[in-house]
Amino acid sequence: MTVDEKNRIVLTKEVRKKAGISSGDRLLAIPFRGGVILIALRGKRFAGYLKDFVYKEEEHEATKYLLGKGCRS
Repeated sequence: MTVDEKNRIVLTKEVRKKAGISSGDRLLAIPFRGGVILIALRGKRFAGYLKDFVYKEEEHEATKYLLGKGCRS
């Protein structure tokens, strides 16, 4: 995928199909250093859960894996 001149990203048909994302669906974007995680909001209620949401990237398992911290060879 590519970011266009207006900073938009178009999800490929394959990605949309695997993720179950359709035109007009709302997505939650969770940014972190070097990337963004997208979560389809269809059928989910986050309002109460994300009120005090604090994301500490250095403590996240995916970040540890991506940055090689704590990885086993």
